[in-house]
Amino acid sequence: MPFYVYALIGSMSSGLFVIVAKLTSKHSINNPWLFNFLLTTVTLIFTIPPAIYYHATIPSNWVIITLAAVFSTLFNIFYIFSNKSLDVSVYMPLFNFRGIFAVLIGMLFFGEKIITSNLIYIFLIIIGGIFSSLDEKFNIKSFFKNTIFIGILSTFFLATYNAFTKQVMVGDSLWTTNLWIAIINFIMMIPTIALFKKELKILDFAHIMPVGAMGILSTVTSFVSNTAYSINLGISSLIMNLPFSMIFAFLFSVFAPRLLEKHTLKIYAIRFTSTAVMIWAAMQLTR
Repeated sequence: MPFYVYALIGSMSSGLFVIVAKLTSKHSINNPWLFNFLLTTVTLIFTIPPAIYYHATIPSNWVIITLAAVFSTLFNIFYIFSNKSLDVSVYMPLFNFRGIFAVLIGMLFFGEKIITSNLIYIFLIIIGGIFSSLDEKFNIKSFFKNTIFIGILSTFFLATYNAFTKQVMVGDSLWTTNLWIAIINFIMMIPTIALFKKELKILDFAHIMPVGAMGILSTVTSFVSNTAYSINLGISSLIMNLPFSMIFAFLFSVFAPRLLEKHTLKIYAIRFTSTAVMIWAAMQLTR
């Protein structure tokens, strides 16, 4: 199968993951701590079989992999809270801020230099983020909210996690990295049980099923995206950046507006245009 098909499947499954997460937090599991714990548990369960199959071993650098896991846990926590409080079509564009943070992390910790053209791309991402957060009131202040700040902070944690993961994989395989990060994530989430232990008694299949579906989607995304990246990084990255989650959210707004979100066509046109600019600028930053 061509690499671009793998990338397309990965992009679509990633988009579906976002939609299922939003629907779950909105209609099934209201407590974000419970949701996060269940998702962390399911991720570990789905990671173990391929990790065993691909002969995962003990990590060579415990410090770096622990730091990667810490920032992975922080990202997961902030992701769940942001996904719950923000529209999909507002939150997903914010992930392009990851490119800004990647540049800053590279400059501060790895001695990379920032060039003048990068400042232009950073500016475009910020402006795009402001426009992508607009609603029917067309108030720019909608960008300067705590919920947006938490969403952007989640992308910082993701960029930092990616930076440490890159360092881990210098000495360890993909599945060794995935397995131990998943294990440490699970251990770090155990203390949060106190925040939802009463709700464990009322868990049923309706709560577990969407989280299980997210575990499957996450596993599929990881496998097919890594396969695509191993063959062609540039085009695969372009395909993986396609905003399928926003497309799905828009379709929901047309055919099932009460389930997810609902805005005018003008708002969606602004958000999609802004996101396209942000994606382009973010890709220029990582070239």
